[in-house]
This record gives sequence, structure tokens and C-alpha cells, in this order.
Amino acid sequence: MTERKVEDERKKIWLTIARKDIPRMTRILSRVQATRSGNCKKVAQYCQKEVRRVATNGGRANRDMQNKAKRASKEMLLFWKKNEKEERELRKKAEKEALDRLKQEEERREAQRQARKLNFLITQTELYSHFIGRKIKQDTEEDDETAQPAPSGLSTPLAPVSATDELDASAGITNIGEVDFDEEDEAVLKEKARLSAQNALAKQREQTREFDQGARQRRIAAGDDVGTMNQMAFDDMNFQEPSSMGSGPEVSQPSMLMCQLKSYQLKGLNWLANLYEQGINGILADEMGLGKTVQSISLLAYLAEVHNIWGPFLVIAPASTLHNWQQEFAKFVPQFRALPYWGNPKDRKILRQFWNKKQLYGKDAPFHIVITSYQLVLTDVTYFQRVKWQYMILDEAQAIKSSSSARWKQLLGFHCRNRLLLTGTPIQNSMQELWALLHFIMPTLFDSHEEFSEWFSKDIESHAENRGSLNQHQLRRLHMILKPFMLRRIKRNVQHELGEKIEVEVFCDLTARQRALYRGLKEKISISELLEKATSLGDLENMDSLMNLVMQFRKVCNHPELFERADVESPMSFCDFSETGSLSKETHLYCPYSATSHIKYRIPKKLYRNGGILRVVGPESNAGYRRKLLDNTLNIWSTNNIYDSEFSNDANAAFSFLRFTDMVPQEASYLFRATLLEKWMDYLAKRDQRARRSFYSDDPQSPVNTSALFLISETSKPTSPLLATPGSPLYELLHVSDKFVQNTHVFGQCYLPAVNSVPVDIICDDVSFIREKREYMFDINTRSCLFGTPEYVTKTNPEEQSNLAAVVRKTDTGVMTVPSSGYGFSWMKVPSMKDLILDSGKLATLDKLLDRLKSEGHRCLVYFQMTRMIDLFEEYIAYKQYRYLRLDGSSKISDRRDMVQDWQTRPEIFIFLLSTRAGGLGINLTAADTVIFYDSDWNPTVDQQAMDRAHRLGQTKQVTVYRLITKGTIEERILQRAKQKDEIQKVVISGGEFRQVDFKPREIVSLLLDDEELDDKLQLQLKRKAEEEEQRKAARPAKKSRKQTLASEGSKESTPALSPSNVDRLFSAGEDIINTDDDSNSSAPAKKTKGARIGRPRTNFSFTG
Repeated sequence: MTERKVEDERKKIWLTIARKDIPRMTRILSRVQATRSGNCKKVAQYCQKEVRRVATNGGRANRDMQNKAKRASKEMLLFWKKNEKEERELRKKAEKEALDRLKQEEERREAQRQARKLNFLITQTELYSHFIGRKIKQDTEEDDETAQPAPSGLSTPLAPVSATDELDASAGITNIGEVDFDEEDEAVLKEKARLSAQNALAKQREQTREFDQGARQRRIAAGDDVGTMNQMAFDDMNFQEPSSMGSGPEVSQPSMLMCQLKSYQLKGLNWLANLYEQGINGILADEMGLGKTVQSISLLAYLAEVHNIWGPFLVIAPASTLHNWQQEFAKFVPQFRALPYWGNPKDRKILRQFWNKKQLYGKDAPFHIVITSYQLVLTDVTYFQRVKWQYMILDEAQAIKSSSSARWKQLLGFHCRNRLLLTGTPIQNSMQELWALLHFIMPTLFDSHEEFSEWFSKDIESHAENRGSLNQHQLRRLHMILKPFMLRRIKRNVQHELGEKIEVEVFCDLTARQRALYRGLKEKISISELLEKATSLGDLENMDSLMNLVMQFRKVCNHPELFERADVESPMSFCDFSETGSLSKETHLYCPYSATSHIKYRIPKKLYRNGGILRVVGPESNAGYRRKLLDNTLNIWSTNNIYDSEFSNDANAAFSFLRFTDMVPQEASYLFRATLLEKWMDYLAKRDQRARRSFYSDDPQSPVNTSALFLISETSKPTSPLLATPGSPLYELLHVSDKFVQNTHVFGQCYLPAVNSVPVDIICDDVSFIREKREYMFDINTRSCLFGTPEYVTKTNPEEQSNLAAVVRKTDTGVMTVPSSGYGFSWMKVPSMKDLILDSGKLATLDKLLDRLKSEGHRCLVYFQMTRMIDLFEEYIAYKQYRYLRLDGSSKISDRRDMVQDWQTRPEIFIFLLSTRAGGLGINLTAADTVIFYDSDWNPTVDQQAMDRAHRLGQTKQVTVYRLITKGTIEERILQRAKQKDEIQKVVISGGEFRQVDFKPREIVSLLLDDEELDDKLQLQLKRKAEEEEQRKAARPAKKSRKQTLASEGSKESTPALSPSNVDRLFSAGEDIINTDDDSNSSAPAKKTKGARIGRPRTNFSFTG
């Protein structure tokens, strides 16, 4: 083999190696490397897994211990918190119970203290009265050395009162605050009460003695004779029995009194004279209408006649009664000079010029009596306090019922020997008002004892509210306290000749409008807000809010117009109205055609004269061309066009309807072009022709049986006994359309345009234009056709009337007729007075009642609570045309005097409108025999005062009182509460038996809602609150149980609730697991929710540490 071959063979071998073996080995090496790398990765993974497994198994125990420690500390914290809370609640409960026990004990001790204080005050007052009575009897019973027996309220007889006792009385207790009612025993308290009563009596007598000495000196200085007091008569009077003065000399009626006192009035005079001579003030509380005024005047006459005391006397009364007092003095004691002190400041300054102190205390003084009002006394208090008044009389003394008012304090500071309070209602709302009066008349005895005032309210009034029992023995002792200082008689016991009084409650129903308003107000009331306000009645804002709600309901009951008046409706007048001069100088001023339009259209004078309006043919006018073109060529009402249209074969021709009108083409064309007067004359002519062509309907030749039946308007008038008889059903049926036309003005009121305007004013500066316009508007013939023949034409121009008669015949009204008296041609819509009456159930009932009373000849006093309601009622009276008077708080004093005088002397006046507060005091209205309360007052005594304006001394007729009450509303409950208030006065003053009444603590709230409705709403609200509370309680334990379950189950290592796979998933995924199955062995998969707590089966676990 050659070298070349060897070399070639070697090349082939290398080529083979390069082409086949090297790539194959490369692939083998790559595969080996990949296998080795894969094995290494697997080994690394196995190593990593093994390391992780070892690490996991080693840290699980540590984490379990940490979790257990956290759960244990949390459980311990919860346990001690709960324990501390329970201990704190138990401690608070024990403290509260101890505080309640202390409070109850303190209330018991305070009740005992108040009872002892009350007993002290009652005993003191009884002893005061006892000492007065014994002093009266001292001189008349000289042989009797024993003392009088003690009052029934005392357990031991009283020792005689000597001069030493009177001297020692100055050391007695004058301040009740100095008495220790907790430590002192009964005997010491009785002795201190005796000393206090003696001290009060001595102090009162000393003040009276000093005033009498000063008065004697002032009368001597005035040059008047000084009379002496009859000491025997002074001592022999029986003070404690004013109604039976038989044991001592009686005071006779003064001769200067120009009237005859009745027997009970004479007894009242004896009682008043006795009080004066003892230097004691009193309250004359006779029922209204028994003559308290004349008894007071008789006392002043007695002082002037018997004791030569001519004043000065001060009479303070409400403004409405000032003139009555002045008239009574002038009527009964003309010798007295009464000074009416009222008017403006300038007038009062002139009156004060007569107040010369040196001349005031004698018979020849410029005046003996000053009559003024409470308001003026406060205004000029400095001037009144300078005078030492011999006697002060306060009429309607309930005006000083509040001892904290400035009026009460200033009047108490006046210098006067005696005070007399006149009131028909000593108790109006509460016992504190009576206490204020007692304190006013005897400030030394009733020494502003707040505890006594509180006892009045807490004992008697709480019994009225059914919250406590009233001690009958204490009630009798209370009557003994009032007896020396108060005299009260009622009509049925002393005045048998007085006419009977009948009270009638008239119940009214709500109208539909009132029911809607009442229901709307009720729906807006929130029971929760009412209860919240009811629990805080001390808050004045809440009280005002509740009272405002009550007033809204009362307005609905009175009249819905008090909320929203039905105003006059009219379109907007788009025009100008002329202004006239002073209307006071003109009577029945008539300004026709005074309204002018806001739109003015001015026509040039040249345009008018060149045919612009008249269309007069001229060289510069196209009137002829326009007339030919518009009136003939293009006018469809031309005769030729009407003829062609009517007689054409086209059924839908424009004038085919003329076949049914009995009218030829020439006549139709004429009527189109005719003026209003020509059309009216044509109508009258055809009407006369139709009347002359009357026929009997039974005639076979009548038009009813011919083609005339198809005509729209009849050509002749049928006559028949049935059809021609007015009032028959067929006659009325035939004239239905005529009546409809006659009553068109009624239906016209159903439409009211938004804007109303007169025609546009055309202005042209041309005399002929103005003349033409005036002639067109005031043409007599045209106006006669429209509105009938004017009356002045009939009277002044008979020839013109005869010419018009041919046109209008005997028609008096014309086409448009005379305007209706109720509506006229105006678009103004005035509310109907019938609607005003029928919108209120009360007013509708009162309307029928007044009609009956008017026909029977009665005269009525109508009382209202609201002046706006009086305004509405005045509109009703004007509609009914009743004669009436009105008196309210805005009436002047002089006007009140004149109105009372007119009512008493003018029987043609049917109604007297009064506000209960202003017109219910001190005026005499006995000319009335009927009293009507449109709405009742909160206070029953105010209504009683108003009744007694008519039912009083001098009334000989039977007085009937009507009280209007709306059924099923707040008014029934107000009346019920008012009747319950009246029980307090019956118990305290009249001494009557007390009946249990139902005064509820939330009285104002109960007025707003019916009892059943209130209970239903309360039950509904309580049920809703209970449900909300249950939901709240259910939510709290569920949350708490979830926390406890999580803590308790975490403490159990062998808890079967979670499988190992679930634990791994918990730690690996970092999420919470909620087991939805209550079965711990269930294989159902757990439901994962992010952020939720772990829930497990509800098994009871406890933490054991």
C-alpha cells in the first residue's frame, strides 16, 4: 500500500470520525451531563424537603406553647375584668340602696317635721282667733272668772290672757325659722304657738292704735270733728260667727246709703264693721252677683256716719269695672266725693293737684275716695305711698294671687289701716293663691311660711290628684283658720228670689274640613317627643311648645279659617284705574268707564280723516276698492254665493244648513251685514210672528205634522192645556234651556281667568273721532237692546220711550240682562258667607241656636277665648244683620262704660260679644238672659265669673248657659280637667265632700291624645323598644360566645375539629378557616373566608391552664 493510499485511508477514517463518531459522542456526553445535573437537582430537592420537614417538626411545639400562653393571658384578663365589673356593680347597688334608705328616712323625718310645723301654724292661728273672741267677751262677762274653752284642735284649755301675758308676748317667737321642730316636744311647741299668737295680736292692735291716733290728729289738723268709737259695741261683737250676730249689738244700715240692704248683705256689713273695729283685714268672698260692691260701699258709709271717718279711701279694681264703681258710689252714697283716677299721664298729674295732705282727712275734703286700676297703681306707686289711706279695697283680688309679683309686694307696702279683698273666686288654680291672699291681709300672722304653702299644694292638691289621703281633722282645722278672715256665701243659700240658672252642654261635630286639619295635626305629633317633653315639664320652652300644640287643636275646633282665610279671588287687572278726590266729601261716588288699558294705540289724524277707519271714499282713499273687493267679490255671505251654495246638489255645501232655518239667501246676507240693533229688531219681529202663530197641538193642520218639524227654530208657538200651564212637569221640561240661559251667571263663576283687561285704547287727536266713539258707546237704542230701557229715559223722555217701545217691545232686561246682585259682570270671586258658617261645626250649631233665640226674644252674651274668632264672628253677625256690641282687651275704659250702659238700656241690641278674660270681671249685664261660651277657659272660675255677669243680683229671669263643645276632640278633655279643678274650691272654701278625681301627671300630653290612642301608641313604642333591646342583647352574647369558643378550643390539643391537612393549610396559606359543619368528624371541606374568625362546633370547653 502506498503512502498515498495510506494517507487517503487515514483521511477517510478522520472524516468518518468527524462526521459520525464525534457528533454521537457529543450527544452521549450531553445526555450524561443532563442526567447528572437532573440527579443533582433531585438530590437537592430531597435535601431541601428533608431540611424543611425537620425544621417544621421542630418549631411546631414552640408555636403551640406561645399560642397557649397568649390565650391563657387573654382568658385571665377577661375573667378579672368581669369579676371587677360585678364587684363594682354590687358596690354601686349597695351604695344606692343605702342612699335610698337614708333618703326615705330623711323624707320620713321631714314629713314628721312638716306635720309638727303645720300643727304649730294651725294652733297659732286658732289661738289668734281664740284670743280675739275672748277679748270681745272680756267686758261683757265680768262675773265669769274662768277662761273660755280651747278650740277643738287643742288638747289642753288655755289660760286667761293678762296684761303681763301681753307684755311677755313681745318676747314671743316671731320667726318660725327659730323654732326647732325636731327637738322640741308638743308642749313646748304649743307654748311657743301661744306666745307667737299673742305677739301677732298685740302687734296688730298696736299698729291699729297708732294709725287711729295719727288719723285723729290729721282730722284735727284738717279742722274736722273727731268722733269717738263705741267701745261697748266694739267689745260685744262676736267675731267668730259673722253669719249669726245675735249675741252682740248689730250694726244698722247707714242712713246715708240710698238703697235697702238685704238680710245677708246686712250680716256682711256687720262682719266688715267688726273686722274694722278689731283692726283686722278680711276677704269678702261671696259668690259673684251677691253684691260685694254694695256691701263695701255700705261699710265706708258706716265709717263716715258712725265714726266720722271720711277717708281717704282707696278702691283698686280692674280697668273694666272702674266706671261701674264710680256709678255705684254716685248712686248709693251721693255724699261721697269719688275721684276717678285714670287717663293719660297729663290728666293724672292734674288730678294729683287735689292731693293736699292737710285737706284729705275731713268731710270737706276735695275727695273722699280714689278709684283706680291695678296698672295705674303700679305706674304711680310713689304718689300713692305718700298718702295714709284709711281703708283700701281691692276688687277682683285674684289679681294679686302671686306673692312673688311686683304688684303684690308694692300693694303690701301701702300705708293703710285696713285692707279688704273682694273676690268671687279665692281659689282659681292652686291653694298657693289662697295663701297669697291670706298673707296679704295678715302679714304678721301668715308670715310668708313657704312650708305652709307647700303643704297646701302637697296635701290637698295631691289628694285631688289621687296621690294621697286628706286628713279630715286637718281639713276642719283649715276651715277654722279661714273662718275669722273670710266670709263666703253662695247664691242658692242666701238669695232665693234670684232667677234659676240652667247650664246646657251643646255638642258639635267636626266638619269635613275640620276633620282633615285635625287629622293632619295628629299625624304630625311624635309620641316620643311628647313623652320627652312631658318628663321635663319644668322646662319653660317645652311647656310653651306643648301649649302651642294645644292651641293649634283649639283653633281647629273653633274655626278652620283661623289657620287660613278664604281670600277674595280675582284675575290680575291689566289696566289703570282713575284716582278720585277725597271720598269723605263725596257720597255714592260713581265713576263709570274709569279703567283704561295699558296698551295705547295712537291713530294719526290724517289717516283717520282719509278713510283709515271710516273707509270713506276719497281721492286718496282705497275705501271703494276695498269695499267692492272684500264685501262683494271675496265675501262668502254675498247673496249670489249663498244662493248657489244652498241650491246646489252638493250635500256638503257651506250654506246647505239654511234649509233648516226658514231663511232665504237675501235674509241671511242681510243679517250678516246688519248692526247689533238691526239683528235685535229682527229677532223681536220673528218672536212676535211666532207668538201670533200659536196653534193647538191637536189640530191636524198644525206645523207639527208638516215639514216645519225639520226646522231648527220653530215658526209658531204650540199651545196645549198641559204645555201652556206654568209649573206643570211638561212645561218645566220644555223650558229647561231657557232656565239654563237665565242662570248662566252662576256657571260663569266656575271659570276664573288669570288676567283681565279692558279693550285697547285707541287715541286720535280729532274731535269727530271722540264724538263718534262717545255716540257709539252711549247710543240709547243700542244700550236699550243690550241692557234694557234705562229708567231715566222712561221718566224724562216719554217720546224716546215710545220709539224704543217699537224696538224692545215690553222687554225690560235686554239681551245681556241686568247684572246679578250676587255676581254682576265682575270676575271678582268673594267667599260665600254660607261657607264660612258651614265650615265650622260650632258656628253652624250656633247659627241655628241664635235664630231660635232671636225669634223667642232672648238677649245673649257670647264669650270667646280668641279675639281673631271674635273678628270672624263679627263678619257672621254683619251677614245676619244682628245688632251687637263688642268688648275685649283692646276696648278703652270710656268705651266700656258706654257699651255696658247701652246694653242695659237698649233692648234692640241682640248680642254682646266679649272676651272671657276682659269681659268677665265686675260688670253688670243683667239685661241678658242667655250666656253662650263658644270655647271654654282652662280655669272654671273664669267661666263662672263670666256667667255671673248675667246671673247676679237684679236678675229676675231664668238664665240659660250654653257651652259649645266639639265631640271627640281636645275640648272634651279640657272641660273634664276644668271640672276637676273646681273640686279644690269646693273642699277648701265650701267645705263640701271631696270626690276622687283623675288628675294625671302628664295632663297637657293627655290633652293632646285620646286615652285609647295614647295607650296604643305607647304600647307600640314600648314593643318597638323591647325588640331593639332584644336584638342588642342577642348581638352582644353572640360576639362574646365566639370569642370564648375560640379561646377555649385553642386550649385543647386533641381537638378533633381540624385535621392535620387543615393545619398545614392554615400555616401555609396564612388564612383563617371556618368549619361550616357542627360535626367534628365530618369530612366536608372547610370554607375559607379572608379576615374571618375561626368557628368550631358548639361544645363546652373550659380553660384548665
